Amino acid sequence: MMRKAFVRVSTFLAAGFAAGMAALPLQVWGQELPPRIRVGMSVALTGPGAAVGVTARIASEMTVKEINAAGGIAGRQVDLVLGDDAGDPTRASTEVRRLIDSEKVNVMIGPAIAAPALAAAPVLTAAKMLSFPFTGATSINSTTYPYGFGMFYPADAFFAAMVDFAVDKLGARNIAVITDTGAQGKSAAEQAKSYIPQRGAKLVDLESADYDSTDYTPQVLNMRRANPDVVLQVTSVGIGGGYFFKATREQNWNIRIVSQISSLFPADVQKIAGADAYAAKRMYGLTTKSSTYCPGEDPTKLPYVQFTQKVKAFAPNDWQKMQMSLAPYYADTLYLIKASIEANRTVDGPTLAAWALQNAGSVRNTVVGKLTPQKDSRFLYHADVFAFTVRPDQLNEQGVAVREGC
Repeated sequence: MMRKAFVRVSTFLAAGFAAGMAALPLQVWGQELPPRIRVGMSVALTGPGAAVGVTARIASEMTVKEINAAGGIAGRQVDLVLGDDAGDPTRASTEVRRLIDSEKVNVMIGPAIAAPALAAAPVLTAAKMLSFPFTGATSINSTTYPYGFGMFYPADAFFAAMVDFAVDKLGARNIAVITDTGAQGKSAAEQAKSYIPQRGAKLVDLESADYDSTDYTPQVLNMRRANPDVVLQVTSVGIGGGYFFKATREQNWNIRIVSQISSLFPADVQKIAGADAYAAKRMYGLTTKSSTYCPGEDPTKLPYVQFTQKVKAFAPNDWQKMQMSLAPYYADTLYLIKASIEANRTVDGPTLAAWALQNAGSVRNTVVGKLTPQKDSRFLYHADVFAFTVRPDQLNEQGVAVREGC
C-alpha cells in the first residue's frame, strides 16, 4: 500500500510540476539567456555605401562599450559581430546567413538600403530573429519583417514632410520628383502621385535614376522642360545628392531642391558638386529636430550634441570619416535591444518584437527622438522627428546646423 501511495503521490507531483512549467512564459525555461549577447551587424563596409558602414561600426562599437561598462544586458556582456555586405543584395543574404549560422548571433542590425534589407528578410524571418534593417522603404512591414523594425523613418512619412515643406514653406504649386530605383524610391514615387495633388499642388514630372548613378543630365533636362517650382529628390546614398545638384548647375538651372539626402551627406555632396554647393541656398535637406537648433536655443543641451561629443572622444582619429547625423540611430537601436532583452529575459525574436511594438516608447534617453513603432508601420521613428536645413555644411561649434522654418 505504501509503495502504491508513493507512486500516486509522485505521479501527482510530476503532473503538477509539468502543468506549472507549461503555464510559465517560454522565455523562463524554454530559452535561457546565452552567456554573452551577440549582436550581428550587416553593413556596407566597402562599396558605395561604405560611409554608412563606417558610421554604423563606430557608433555601435562605442555604444556596446558603454553598455558593457554599465553591466551589459541583463548581466551579460555584449559582442558586436560585423559582416560586410557591400550594399549588395546577394551578398547581404549570404552575410546574414553566416552571422546567424556560423557566428551564432542573437539579434541583427542591418542590412542598410532597401534591396539588401529585403534580400536578407527571408533568412531573418526563418531564424525568427529580432532585426533592424536601416532603410525607409515601406516594403519593410509586418509581412517582410515580422520580427523586425526599420531603424529609420518610413518613406511615406518623410516624403509627406518634404511635400508639406515645399508647399507650406516654399510656396510650390508645380512639383517635379526624382527618386532612385530602389524600394524606398519607388515608395516615394507612388506617394507623389497621390499626396502632391492632395496638397493642392501639381506633379509635373516624375523621374528616376539608379542610386549609384553619376549622370543626371537626361532627368534634369526632362524636369526643366516641365517647369516646376521645386524638385523633390529621394535617394539612398550621398553621391545621388551630389551628382543631381551638379547636373542642375551644369545646365544653369537654379531650381530649388528639397532633398531627403543632402543634409545627411554634406561632405559627399560637396566633394562632387563643389565646396560652394550649399552656398546657393537652394538645397533644403530633410533632417531631424534632434540634430538642428533654432536661433536663441542652447544647442549644448541637445542629446545629439552630447552624443557626438562622446563619439569624438571614443574615435578621435576616425570620427571625421563618419556621417555623424546617422550615428544616433545605431545607439538608439542598441538601447532598444537592451531594454527588450532585459524586460523579457530572452533572445527569442517573436517575444522581443512583440514587446518592442508595445513598449519601445518607454526607452529613455534616445538621441533621435521618441521611438514610435506601429503595427502598420514597422519603423522606429515617424513625422514628429523631422526638420529641414539649408546649410548643413555650416555647423556651429557643437556640430549642429540651424533649422529652417523656426
